[in-house]
Amino acid sequence: MFCLAVTVGAVVVLWPDAFADANRMSRANAALDYIDRQIAGGNSVLPDQAVVIEAQGRIPPDETFLVAVGERQEGWSELATPDAIATFMRSILLPRRESGDAPWILCFACDRSAYPGAEPVWEDEEGLSILRRGE
Repeated sequence: MFCLAVTVGAVVVLWPDAFADANRMSRANAALDYIDRQIAGGNSVLPDQAVVIEAQGRIPPDETFLVAVGERQEGWSELATPDAIATFMRSILLPRRESGDAPWILCFACDRSAYPGAEPVWEDEEGLSILRRGE
């Protein structure tokens, strides 16, 4: 009986704050646009959302890609490791598949000379680019 009374007391005291916090978080999530909702999980591992948006728009769903990550650049999160970036890109770009000989290369400050014949189809000022190998 004592445990029940303590539990009911805790619920009565803590419920309003917990409900208000959940309500605030719901409103904040609802205020996000579609892109932020879709890519938000990658914000901690990706240097910029733009590479995902560009890759989704340029790489056909039935083609393959390769993720190439160079040295971490200034401004990148500590979580922006090669494994984390590759894992997130594999997930967000489904049904596209990763392959070592893929025609599309997602270059995160990579050494472009490692991919002779690959031409940039998109690039930014921060060292991110999407390369396409010749047919």
